[in-house]
This record gives sequence, C-alpha cells and structure tokens, in this order.
Amino acid sequence: MVSTAKNTFYLLIAYIYQKLIALFYFIVLARYLGADGFGKYTFALSFTALFSVIIDFGMYSVLTREIARDKEKTKKYFGNILTFSLVSGIFVLILVCFLINVLHYPLVTKRLVYFSGLIIFLDTLALSFYFVFRGHLNTKYEALGVIIHKTVMFLAGLFLIFIKAKLFLMLLPLLLASCFYLTNAVFWLKRKLNIWPVPRFDKETLKSLLKLSWPFFIAALFAKLYATSDTILLSYLADDQAVGWYNAAQKLTNAFMLLIAGSLSSALYPSLSYYFVRSKEEMGRVFTQAIFYLMLITIPLVFGLLILAKPIILFIYGTGYTPAVTTLILLAYSIPFMFLDFIMVSLLNAGEKQKINTLIHGLGAGLFLILNLILIPLFSQNGAALAVFLGMAIIFILEVYWSKKIVRIEKKYLFKKIIYIFLSSVLMGIPLFLLRDRIHLVFSVIFGILVYFVFAFAFHLIQKKEMVFLKEFLLFKKGTENGTENVKKSLGT
Repeated sequence: MVSTAKNTFYLLIAYIYQKLIALFYFIVLARYLGADGFGKYTFALSFTALFSVIIDFGMYSVLTREIARDKEKTKKYFGNILTFSLVSGIFVLILVCFLINVLHYPLVTKRLVYFSGLIIFLDTLALSFYFVFRGHLNTKYEALGVIIHKTVMFLAGLFLIFIKAKLFLMLLPLLLASCFYLTNAVFWLKRKLNIWPVPRFDKETLKSLLKLSWPFFIAALFAKLYATSDTILLSYLADDQAVGWYNAAQKLTNAFMLLIAGSLSSALYPSLSYYFVRSKEEMGRVFTQAIFYLMLITIPLVFGLLILAKPIILFIYGTGYTPAVTTLILLAYSIPFMFLDFIMVSLLNAGEKQKINTLIHGLGAGLFLILNLILIPLFSQNGAALAVFLGMAIIFILEVYWSKKIVRIEKKYLFKKIIYIFLSSVLMGIPLFLLRDRIHLVFSVIFGILVYFVFAFAFHLIQKKEMVFLKEFLLFKKGTENGTENVKKSLGT
C-alpha cells in the first residue's frame, strides 16, 4: 500500500504542475492569438480529440488491469494492443483529414487539424506505454513524462510567441512536446522493464481484449462527446470568435474543477471502495464529509466568479474577450453540479453501479448534443454555456437518485453546514461587490478569501472534528486497520 501512496503522490504532483502550466500557457496564447485565432486553435484540438478514443478503443484500461493481475502477460498484451493502436491511429489520421476537407474549413484550420491529428496519435500511442507501467504499479515515469511534456510545450510556445510565429505554427510546441513524451515512455520501458515496443498480432488475444474493452470504449466515447461537442458545434454553427470566447471562459472553470474536484475524487474512490464491502454507514459518513468539503470551496468560488467575472476576463485575456464575461457567469452557475459529478461518479463506481454511471453519462452526452444544437444558434457561445448548466443539472438529479440507493447521506448535517457556507459567501460577496471597481483584482481575490474564512470560522464551519477527519482521510491510503479506526474516531463513531 506504500507503493499506492507513492503512485498517487507522483501523479498528483505531475497533474497539478500540468494544469497550472497549461492554464498559464493557454492564457498567454489566447492573448497572443486573439479570439478568432484562439477559436481556430481550440477547435482543431477538440475536433481531433473526439476521434482519439478510436485509437485505443478502451484497451489501455484493460491492459493495466490484466498486467496487474498477471505480469507474465505484459509483452503479449502490450504487443497486440500496440498493433491495434498503430493501425487504428493511421485510420484516424486519414479519417480526420478527410472530414476536415469535406466540411470546407479554411486552409489555416485544416493545417491546424493536420498537426493536431498527429499530436493526438503520438500522445495516445505514448499512453499505451505508460499504462504498462500502471499495470506494474509504477507511475513515476508517467509523472516524469507529464512534466517533460508541459515544460517543452511551455518553453517552445513562448519562443514562437516571442518571434511572432503565424497561427498554423502554434501547434508545433504541442507536437514537439508529444515527441518528448513518447521518447520518455520508450526509454524507461526498455530500461526498467526491458521491453521494446514490438508490434505483435495474435487473433485470439486481440479478440479477447476487444471483448473486454468495449464498455471502456463506450464510456470514453461519452466523455469525449461531452468534452468536445460544444466546441465543435460552436465552430460549425457560430464562428471562430465565439469558440475563442467560450474556451477562454471554460479554461478557467475547468482549471478549478480538475484541481479541486479531480484531486478529491481521486482520494475518495479508494475509501468508498473499502467501506462499500465493510460498512455502508461509514461509507455514507465519508461521502457526506466529501460533499461538505467540496461545498466549502465551491459555493464561495461561484460567488466570487459571479461578482468578479468582468475584471477577471479583462485582466487575464484583455478587452478582446469582453463577450466571454457572460459566458463565464453562466459557467459559474454550473460549477456545483460539475464538481459534485466527480464525487458522484466515484460513489457509483465504488458501489458497483458502473453500468448505471455509463448510462447516465451516455444520456448526458446525448442531452448535451441536443441542447447545443438548440441553444448555440440562438445564443452563440452563451448557448453552449447554458447547455452545460442544464445538462449537468439533469445529470446531477439522476446521480442523486442512484446515489441514495447506495448510501445514506446525513441530510441534517449537510443542510446546516451549507446554510452557513452560503451565508458566509453572501457576507463575503457584499463588500467584494462594493470594492470590485476600486481595488486591483488580485487584492479583491485576497480580500474575498480572508473575509470568507473569517466568517467560516465564526460560524464554526471548520472545527477540530472536520480537520481531524480530513487528516485521517488523506492518510487513509496507508490502508491499515489503525487508519480505519482513526477515521471512525474522527467521525465521532
């Protein structure tokens, strides 16, 4: 279990670095390219990303699981999956090039899509190597690859911006980073596991892998549709500027979502899985506390974004992105649903409701498509943001319905806590609203955080019991019985 803790730590550090560097880089890039150029850039990445699921077909998750169970099958499974990925990757490149030409996009967009297709192919191929390491319970080299990838992208991107490179060259930093990402994977695979990436073909092995992988493929397809369909439809139904404004606002909300909700859900899943087979009562308590911690951060974050949306957009992106202010406000309303979705998914999967989870998100993906087709022609980028709000709200309702079948949530405890969180956020928001045009944005943010936590402590939102629970929860990955008892004590059981 110590190795599990180390693996979690390695990936957590790498992903935090990845998200922070990527956010800063894309902000700089958005200012450099302007809304129209940034729209073309993000469209190319979203368009090709939609087809990336075809390359691995869900087999990478199967690869990790099967290797973890029997390491003697590493070369056999990896070789066959590598063959499939190479063939499907070439097919995807041809398909992407064909479709972008059929859709009659301008030459600069086509060039961006060509570059992006190659990037997706290299990155997905590299992932097959890193998933082998996951099967061997070693994520150190994957974490190193992530850090190298983002560092190369950042430095190369800043250089191209410095020399004022043209738009169609701005994907070169990602292409270069992908080459380093793949090279790092090949190097460590040979050095540590003594495996060369040699394609193999065994009909029966490949057939069995495909049979195991299709549920993962369906789930990944739904996730990609949700992540990319809004940008693709916005480009087709509106224009590149609208895509740029929408993605500028979305980058900010996604950064908060992945750093906060993503990290919490990663830590939550093992605990929920442990208690599901041992104590549904303790599982409910852990889940209740997770909702509390998430709301403790999410509700004031929403208030802050609603009040400071305009100064945030102007400060980060400039006046050319002013239309993104309304988009950011609409996306802010979606944050509670998006954040809670992360831990709801952890609960459903831990409670052996993965098929229900896939069904819910499949319905959600279809709903997003329909809402975008209706709302984008009416409200452009704001229509896409409104589709996120409505779609996530409906997904949340379905998730709550099924979650209640797994655990009992302490409603009274949560209701009381959320009332005080909401009150603290309102008391923070009043002076923040009055001062937002009088002091610099940075000072406004610091002031808002300080005021919120003053009231949070005044209302006893953060007590010793919660702090002890959080400490023991984060240390839970040690997996000892002693750790379990400490969690119970901190919960007052």
